[in-house]
Amino acid sequence: MAEFDFKELVARAHFDYVGPAFPSWWLTNKTKFVFPSLNNIGKDLLLGGRYFTTLKVADKKGNQFVFPNEPLISLQRDKKIVETTTVGKERKGSVKEYISSEDYKISIKGVCVNENDWDSYPTEQVRELKNMFDLSEALEVISNPFLELFEIRNMVLTDIKFDEMSGEAGMQRYSISAVSDQDFYADLKDRSKIIDTVSNLNLATLI
Repeated sequence: MAEFDFKELVARAHFDYVGPAFPSWWLTNKTKFVFPSLNNIGKDLLLGGRYFTTLKVADKKGNQFVFPNEPLISLQRDKKIVETTTVGKERKGSVKEYISSEDYKISIKGVCVNENDWDSYPTEQVRELKNMFDLSEALEVISNPFLELFEIRNMVLTDIKFDEMSGEAGMQRYSISAVSDQDFYADLKDRSKIIDTVSNLNLATLI
């Protein structure tokens, strides 16, 4: 059986370009584009970049699901800013008030393919994606260094798309969008810390 590169297959199916693997493949195989290393780099510089990475998630019962064939993952995050127009000839622009940061938007693009039989439709991989998407709950990210860098440990799948691949009966291109989800118990712990801090400050003021 002929050898093939899953990374190149996924990239050409979605973008017709060859991108870097995560985290070290690009260092020795960079071709058209040069992407930054994940070592000693700020988070903001990585937003918008695309990286190949094995992605595994689990539901609340512990059942694990693997996205087929090292998909491309990209991230985006927006801030909610209120802009107030100022009055006066000397004042230009507006006053910006930071409200909050939105959830991370996660884009996952990959290709299902049966590497043992190129002519056979990858039914099992497509069914795995369908079963994963049908779950009405947040999914826990299992040991993914790229998402962990942004402290994304849970995600909710919001939409899925299976695109046509003309002339490729044994392949199925897929695109999935997701959003990060803050753990509820982590929120409670943060709230408890804030309450304790405020209580201690009030007690110190009374003393």
